[in-house]
Amino acid sequence: MIITFLDAGVLIAAARGNYDVSAQAMAVLDDPDRLFASSDFVRLEVLPKAVFNRRADEAEFYTAFFSSRHMLAARW
Repeated sequence: MIITFLDAGVLIAAARGNYDVSAQAMAVLDDPDRLFASSDFVRLEVLPKAVFNRRADEAEFYTAFFSSRHMLAARW
C-alpha cells in the first residue's frame, strides 16, 4: 500500500476534468493500491471556492474525497 498525500492541484485537476492532466489525476485517485492522506488546509483551499462559485459537482467531489480520506496529516 502506498500512502499518497494529495495537494490541491491534483484534486482540482481531477474535479474539473477539463485539463490535460485530469486523466492522470483520476488515475492516481482510482489506484486501489494507494491510501490517501490530506489535511484540513487542503480542504480549505479547494472546497470554499467551489461552493462560492456554485460549482455543485466540484464541491460534491471534494466533499466525497475528504469524507473517504483514510488519513489526516498532523495538525500544528
